[in-house]
Amino acid sequence: MIRRRQALGALAMALLAAGCAQMEQVSTGDTVVGGRLAVTPDRPWNRFGSGVGGDATPTWTQDGITVDALRFYTKKDGELIAPTPSEPKGTKPLQFKATMSPGDIVGLYEQLYSRGGSTFTLQKLEPYPFVGQQGFRFEFTSLRSRDDVQLAGIGWVAVRDGELFAITYTAPRLAFFARHLEAAEAVVKSARVTPVQRS
Repeated sequence: MIRRRQALGALAMALLAAGCAQMEQVSTGDTVVGGRLAVTPDRPWNRFGSGVGGDATPTWTQDGITVDALRFYTKKDGELIAPTPSEPKGTKPLQFKATMSPGDIVGLYEQLYSRGGSTFTLQKLEPYPFVGQQGFRFEFTSLRSRDDVQLAGIGWVAVRDGELFAITYTAPRLAFFARHLEAAEAVVKSARVTPVQRS
């Protein structure tokens, strides 16, 4: 009971901190994220200029970046899905490779969500259409170490012409996950790849 109260208190503080971060609103209608993914949200979202800890991953939210987070990834062969922290030493870079299997790609996200002592438990991995082709979808849970909040998450992924396209959605499992899942899925279903701009 005490641990639950501590987790709820930490979540409340996270909400306050999230409200202080700089963000702008994404309106409904067509918008391009990361230069390569076009989506059509059916309701407004809040967009942050960078993700948690200065990570440049485009991130949208409804209730605050440390609460619910819809993250967009467009990565070419050899690029990292997230920066490599300086500590602990020897941390493996999260490098996407075009030859990776779905399990290998999920492994990158497992390492990402396990950083800092958090946990990652894969619940489901299945084929799923994404960005107009056959991709895959994975569900997971994560216990966030900094505040003991239990997260639920889903990732939608496709590799197209050697390029990774992915969207992940995470939120506290009991309080927030179901609240914005439908809106997140609407964004995912609308996602399509934009043509490469030639100079």
